[in-house]
Amino acid sequence: GSDSGAVGPTGAMEKSVTLSVAKKVQSLLTNSGARVIMTRNQDVDVYAPNASDAQELQARCNVANRDSRTSLFLSIHCNAFSSPSAHGTEVYYYSGSVRGQKLASSIHRELLQAGGLADRGVRTANFYVIKHSSMPATLLELAFITNPREEALLGDSKYQTSLARAIVRGISKYFGA
Repeated sequence: GSDSGAVGPTGAMEKSVTLSVAKKVQSLLTNSGARVIMTRNQDVDVYAPNASDAQELQARCNVANRDSRTSLFLSIHCNAFSSPSAHGTEVYYYSGSVRGQKLASSIHRELLQAGGLADRGVRTANFYVIKHSSMPATLLELAFITNPREEALLGDSKYQTSLARAIVRGISKYFGA
C-alpha cells in the first residue's frame, strides 16, 4: 500500500517481504485444511490510501474480528533500527493474554530454529493490532531489515519459505496438533 514500512540498506521494503511471507503461510495453512483470512492479498492499503495509522490498524483488526470463528491473529513484520548492527527475531503478545502468550511462544521457538538468528525473546507490547483483536494475537518481528545480513536473508525466497514453514509449525503446535 501507500506505506512501505521499514526499508533496508539496499532498498528491500518491509511491505514486500512480509506480504510474501504471509502468502507462503496462507498457502501452507490452506493446503493443510485451514481457513485463512488475509487482511491483504496484494500491495494495497487495508483501509484506504494514505489513511491514518489508527484507521489502517483498526481496519486490519476489523477483518479479523468480523468472524467469530477466527481462531488467531497473526501480524508479520520486519524490525528496524537506526543502527545496522541491531539483529535478531522477537515476538510480541498483548499483556494478560494467556493464549496470546502461548501462541507467541510456540511460533517464536519455531522461528528461532528455522531462522538461525539471535533470540530477542517473547515480549509483551501494547501494539494496536494485538490489543484490539478479539482472539489470541501475536506480532512477529522476523528479523531486522535494516541489518545488511538480515535484509539479504529476508529477500531470499527460500529463507522466506523456511520462515513460513516455521510459523505454520508454531501455529500447529499452538493448537496441539
